[in-house]
Amino acid sequence: MNCLILIGGKSSRMGTDKSMLDYHGKPQREYLFDLAQQFCSEVYFSCREEQKFSEETIIDSYPELGPMNGILSAFMYNKNVAWLVVACDMPLINEESFEILINNRNPDKVATTFFNNENNAPDPLFTIYEPKAADLLIAYVKLGNKSPKLFLQNADIQLIQLENIDFLKNINTKEEFDKLKRQ
Repeated sequence: MNCLILIGGKSSRMGTDKSMLDYHGKPQREYLFDLAQQFCSEVYFSCREEQKFSEETIIDSYPELGPMNGILSAFMYNKNVAWLVVACDMPLINEESFEILINNRNPDKVATTFFNNENNAPDPLFTIYEPKAADLLIAYVKLGNKSPKLFLQNADIQLIQLENIDFLKNINTKEEFDKLKRQ
């Protein structure tokens, strides 16, 4: 299983690159990279060409698709491995959340993911996508779809339900960042 850290967004609501925000004494992208290396065979960043800073990068090939861009680009890079996808704007992801996701992995399903109580749906941005998801995702996008959340809602997935899902919180604005840092 490889890991894909999504850093290709434009961070327009934040006003600065969300992958460079410091929640843990280092830029978030470095924190997630170090964390993912404990659990995954290989770790890559998904980003736009102009954002490339590392050899461990998969350049986004489908810029009009949002987060689906990175997921599809990873499968284009290697469709024979599972991809643990994590978004850079989830600063509360930690070792324990990685362990829960991996320990509940079901390779017989299309994906393993958490049920997000806040939006009453699977959370597509901290998910293990199995190799069998590759062709299904391509077909899904060819039909004009681009939401990984809707893809998961209609796929045969392993769903993890927890009472406390705080680690799935996305930080997208300067106000959210400041509030979290104060806490």
